[in-house]
Amino acid sequence: IAKDSEQLSAYCRENKINHLIYIGFAIDGCLLVSPGGMIDMSRKGILCSAIRQAVTAIENKETAREELCKQVALWRVALLFGFVYDSDDFVNAIK
Repeated sequence: IAKDSEQLSAYCRENKINHLIYIGFAIDGCLLVSPGGMIDMSRKGILCSAIRQAVTAIENKETAREELCKQVALWRVALLFGFVYDSDDFVNAIK
């Protein structure tokens, strides 16, 4: 467990990790801007990707049905930080 961007960055350097794959809640909030999030880690030269089916976003009543905020956030990940993987493709690749 890394408590912040500095610890995570040091761990990545020590272990020659250059690509992180994020899953969890709030791809457009927590995973993007929290310490150790995509913004901090990409500034340290780490590629930051996400798995489409393993994230959600901060939605409201107008966006929730079609997960519009999630779609925009995933587009932002692909544009600025790394890749967006489908879970089936990811699981098959790591087998």
